[in-house]
Amino acid sequence: MTTMPSLEDLDRAHLLHPITEFRTHERKGPRLIVGGKGIRLQTADGRSVIDGFSGLFNINVGHGRTEIADAVARQMHEVAYYPSFWDFSTRPAIELAERLTRLFPADRALDHLLFTSGGSDANETSFRLARTYQAVMGRPGRTKILSRHQAFHGITRAAGSATQLPVYHVFAPPEVLHVASAAPYCFRCELGLSLPGCGTACADDVATVIEREGPDTIAAVIAEPLLGTGGIVPPPPGYFAKLQAICAEHDILLILDEVITGFGRTGRWFGMEHWGIRPDIVSFAKGVTSGYLPLGGVALSRRVYEGIRDRGPQGFPFMGGLTYNNHPTCCAAALANLDIIEREGLVENAREVGVYLLACLRERFADHAFVADLRGLGMLAALECTRPGTKEPVSGKPMQFPARVASACWDRGLIVRALWENVALAPPLVTTRAEVDEIVEILAAGFAEASKAFAEAG
Repeated sequence: MTTMPSLEDLDRAHLLHPITEFRTHERKGPRLIVGGKGIRLQTADGRSVIDGFSGLFNINVGHGRTEIADAVARQMHEVAYYPSFWDFSTRPAIELAERLTRLFPADRALDHLLFTSGGSDANETSFRLARTYQAVMGRPGRTKILSRHQAFHGITRAAGSATQLPVYHVFAPPEVLHVASAAPYCFRCELGLSLPGCGTACADDVATVIEREGPDTIAAVIAEPLLGTGGIVPPPPGYFAKLQAICAEHDILLILDEVITGFGRTGRWFGMEHWGIRPDIVSFAKGVTSGYLPLGGVALSRRVYEGIRDRGPQGFPFMGGLTYNNHPTCCAAALANLDIIEREGLVENAREVGVYLLACLRERFADHAFVADLRGLGMLAALECTRPGTKEPVSGKPMQFPARVASACWDRGLIVRALWENVALAPPLVTTRAEVDEIVEILAAGFAEASKAFAEAG
C-alpha cells in the first residue's frame, strides 16, 4: 500500500522559504499554520500560539477577519482584476486612493497614488519617480539614491540596493547608484558619539555624503521614520528636522518608507506624524491590507506630481508599470481593512496599549543582565541583548542569544523575532492589556531559559 506524503513532506520537497537555510529546513520541516483568530494562530499539531510579530509587522487587525474575506469575495464576483494601464480603472482603486489622501496629514498634500504589490516594488517605483522628476526638472544627472546604514527597503534589485544590512549583499552587491550615510542608531552609533552632545551628527553625515558624491548626482534620500528590520530604532530628537533641511538645501527629494510604520503601527496613522516629516514621496504596504492580500503603494506630493505632469515631454507617458498595479480585489481588501481600523479605534489602541507594553517590558527587563537597551513606539518594541557592560553579542557570536530566546518563546506559545542582537515584538493592533501581560510573561520565561543556557555554557 502506497503512503501519501504529508504536507510537511511535500513542503520539504518543493517549497522554498525566505530567510531559511535549505539544508536545515529539509531536516526540521515547516511549522504548519492552519488557522487564526485575533492575535492567536493554530498549528497543524493542535497548538495555539500568540502572533507576537503580526506575521511580518503587517497583520494589524489580527487574524480571522471575515469582513475582509467577504469584501474580497464581493469584488471578485464583480471584477476580480483588470489592468490599470492606458486609462482603465476600477472602483476600489479609485476609492482607496481618495481615502488615503484623507488619512495622510492634510498639510502634506500627498494626493496622487499608485498601488503596487508590496513594499519592495513600491520603493522601486518611488526611485523611478524621483529620477523622472529630477530629469524633467532639468537635472538628469541626479540618479543616485541615498539611504542609511541599518536600513531595510526591500529585496528587489534597486530596493535591495537601498537596503543597508550587509547580510543581504553577500551574493548580491548593491548597484553603484546607491550610496549610504550613518544610521540614526544611538545605542550603536557608528560615529562613536552620544546624545545630547553629538548634535545629531548622524544627520550631518547625510550632508557629508551628499557633498562627497556631489549634490547634482543625488535624486533622493530614502528613510524609514524609525529603523524597522534594522532593529526597531526610533530617531534621536531633531534628526528629521535636520535631514529635511539638508534635502531642501540641495533640491533632493525625501522618500519616506512607511512600509512598516504605516496604518497605525506606531500609534499614529503614519510614522511621519511623530516627527513632523514632510516627505515628497511616501512608500507604504503591509498594514494597508493587514496582509490579507498583497498590496503596497506610492503617494506623491502635489509638487512632485505637478512637476512630472507639467514638465514631462509632451506625448511621452510615465514609463513605469507592473501588471498588478491598482489591483481592484487587493484594493477592496484594503478598504475593508481600513474600515476595521477606523471602526474599532485600533490606531488609538496601538498608542495606548503600546505605552503599556513598553512599561511592562521596562518593569520586567530593566535590570536584566543581558538587556542593554529597551526601546519602542506603539506596537513595536525591541530588547537589545549584549554581554554585561559591553555591546558585544551575549554568546560572542551574532544573533545566537536572540535566536535562542525566540526558540524558547515558540516552545511556550509566542512568536517573537530575532533581529540581529535584538529580541523584537510587533503584536497586532487589536492586542489588549491582558494579552500584553501574557506576552510579557512568556517572554520573561524565554529569556530565563536562554540566559541559563548561555550562563552554563560560560
